[in-house]
Amino acid sequence: MKLSNEFKIGFWALVTLIIMYLGVNYLKGIQTLKQGDFYYLSCDRVPGLAISSHVKLHGLKIGIVRDMQYEAKSDHIIVTLNIYNTDIKIPVDSRISIAEDLLGTADVNIEMGESTKYFATWDTIYAPAMAPGLMEKADPIIAQIETLFPKIDTLVAGINVLVNDSKLHESLLEVNKASTKLNQTLAQLNTLLKNDVPTVMSNVKSASANLDTISTQLKDAEIEQVLANANRTINEVNETLQKIQTDDNSVGRLLNSTELHDHLSNTIASVDSLVNAIKENPKKYIRVKVF
Repeated sequence: MKLSNEFKIGFWALVTLIIMYLGVNYLKGIQTLKQGDFYYLSCDRVPGLAISSHVKLHGLKIGIVRDMQYEAKSDHIIVTLNIYNTDIKIPVDSRISIAEDLLGTADVNIEMGESTKYFATWDTIYAPAMAPGLMEKADPIIAQIETLFPKIDTLVAGINVLVNDSKLHESLLEVNKASTKLNQTLAQLNTLLKNDVPTVMSNVKSASANLDTISTQLKDAEIEQVLANANRTINEVNETLQKIQTDDNSVGRLLNSTELHDHLSNTIASVDSLVNAIKENPKKYIRVKVF
């Protein structure tokens, strides 16, 4: 059986459309070949929510948003949720919220309840109290930041005054001069370390070697013999001093006896009397004859 060209063209066009449909849905995150369960979510507002947004349970993606329609009768937005895993059952006391991030996109978060009754597929879940987005949570912080702007302006103005102050420039010049002097000092110190310190260290090593030599010579000398002789001499001197202090010898008698002192005193007194007598009557004692 021979197929016509029109049939071939139509067939391949249909295949191309199917592939394009599946590809677009895949890029949107829609699993066309795996339907799962569907639920309606009635919301008073859907900030940041879009078709193909994620449906998450404990942070895990379990489905997507398939459709969103406005219902004029209830003034609510009906969101169609597609849960891929049919084993996931949603208790009737569960809480479903829309969480918006800083980029403005949002996801549907499911917090499972504890009831033993579950929503059936295509049931409508009412979610009148939606979770505030991150931008709404950030509003108080933004307000505080706005109150800080005048203070920041004042601080910037103060910094500008400080930067433009001539005293600051003078201080910076002084710091620059001090830095230059410090660099010169470091250069001199570096020269000292390179030139003089090795010479000093060489002298120290030489002195250390000399001390080692002297220590060796002192160690080899007869120090004990010298100390013994000195000790013996000191003992002899002590014995001599002890003998001098006693009356058993002439020196001791001379030093310890008062008789010599008395005789010397009497002699000096006699000499003084004689000198006085000669002064008073010199002719009696001194006769001068002139030839």
